[in-house]
Amino acid sequence: MPLFYNVIEAAAHRLSIVPPMFDYFGALGLHALVAAARLGVFDALRSRPLTDQELAAALGVDPVAAGVLLRTLAGLGYLRVRGGRYRLSRAARLWFTTGSPTSLVAGLEFWERTACVIWPEVERAVRGGAPVIPFYALLESDPALSRSFQAWTAALARQQAPAVARAVSVPRDARLLLDVGGGHGLFSVALLRRHPALRATVIDLPQALLAAADHPRLTPRAGSFLDDDLGDGYDVVLLFNVVHGLTDDETATLLRRLAAALNPGGTLVVGDQFGDSLMPGRASRALLHLLDLNYLVAVGGKVRGRREIAALLRTAGFRDVRHRRPLRSPVTELAVARTPSRSAPRRA
Repeated sequence: MPLFYNVIEAAAHRLSIVPPMFDYFGALGLHALVAAARLGVFDALRSRPLTDQELAAALGVDPVAAGVLLRTLAGLGYLRVRGGRYRLSRAARLWFTTGSPTSLVAGLEFWERTACVIWPEVERAVRGGAPVIPFYALLESDPALSRSFQAWTAALARQQAPAVARAVSVPRDARLLLDVGGGHGLFSVALLRRHPALRATVIDLPQALLAAADHPRLTPRAGSFLDDDLGDGYDVVLLFNVVHGLTDDETATLLRRLAAALNPGGTLVVGDQFGDSLMPGRASRALLHLLDLNYLVAVGGKVRGRREIAALLRTAGFRDVRHRRPLRSPVTELAVARTPSRSAPRRA
């Protein structure tokens, strides 16, 4: 939530003058946000500011309760109020109106279900070292949750994919791209737009592929990238937001299979969060640690460092491993590597 301490509040919490309640109130803020989106609060304010009475009449809700919710949203930073009229903040307009290309509204069910169903199992996951509710199996058995998850990841991809595509050097003679676990396929689409001769295949589970983008040179293929044949002859392979959901053995095996699927001199692009990257501050580091815990609880994975990823890539037979951090892609960093060319014999 776009809520920040001022100097006095920060000092009060640092000195423990007040109890550490913001974790609890953060959970409450999530539910207030989800309720507001489902009620249509943000869409109702998209065209013009409204009073609490006007908004209540437009949405058909209790006017007193509407006022309480609006004040809460303003306190969280999602709304601004002036002269008794509420208007959207930039964050609300960008992320929580349904007409925005980066709207997260369809992904809020995933947020809510993760917080209310999966995260209560943190204790059991830490005791056993594995998720209690396997997330990807849950997605395949729950179409509504799968749609919400894909909507959440697609919203982030729409924001990041153009910058990522500019950061990836694709050889002029490249023709075939494999998008592993790509679901919505938006990172592939961004590359297809920049490289007209390129064709892409997205391999993912059936429910995930229901969200695949419609592009004439993109082919969805239902299957498990861990178990099914990947094919060969690819010039480029994308591996975005996949390795954080895999064990060390699964990651090592998959990277070896991808090296075999690529042509000599082919490019592999790993897109993920890297735990040893420079963070701008304490809050960013805390969020990364929470994400690491989330991967443990949900999928039995973890946040890996870029140095660890580079070592895994070299062990799998890749060369020329490079790190990329696209300026307009703050959530996803890249590790770009190549298979040896025919003139350079592959070392064991």
